Amino acid sequence: MFIKSFLIFFSLFISCISYAQSNLPPCSGDYWNNCFEVRESRFGSVYSGEFKDNKQNGQGTEVFNNGNKYVGQFKDEKFNGQGTFTYADGRKYVGEWFETSFQGQGTFTYADGRKYDGQWKGSRYDGFGTLHNADGSIKQQGLWRDDKFVQAQTPPAVPPPVVPKPSVNNAQDIKRQKCIRLGLVPGSADFQQCIN
Repeated sequence: MFIKSFLIFFSLFISCISYAQSNLPPCSGDYWNNCFEVRESRFGSVYSGEFKDNKQNGQGTEVFNNGNKYVGQFKDEKFNGQGTFTYADGRKYVGEWFETSFQGQGTFTYADGRKYDGQWKGSRYDGFGTLHNADGSIKQQGLWRDDKFVQAQTPPAVPPPVVPKPSVNNAQDIKRQKCIRLGLVPGSADFQQCIN
């Protein structure tokens, strides 16, 4: 009971800070759209953040009863975009999300200090990444597939080519930019898979 009360108090405290930084008005009425609110979510956690179309959409913070916490972007009540998930046991993920899965570029730090920094797909190591020992030394670096180390590889020595900013209407250019930001080399098989 104490933990739940503390989490609710903590969430309200965070929400006051978040609300002060939000440009959106407080939510009111039965339909919440383009507004900011604090509420207990359907998952038994406390959410403070933005709403659109009556759902958690935009920037927000969700604090769970077990002490875990997510701070970042939401889309249709799922973690989507950039965000940080901090586990009560000390583990932490900072990076990109897609439908509440680690997806894209991100860093996961284990409670014992080990760290994986690289690409993710479906919350698994997938793509180029580096696994560090607790002392910071590199344990494995290269290509990963489905959490398994496949091939040793060093990061590209040549920075990726500068691609002009995409026009708003060109979805293919936007995909190319994202793939380049992920560290994929244009023309490689991984790059082709990323843009398709």
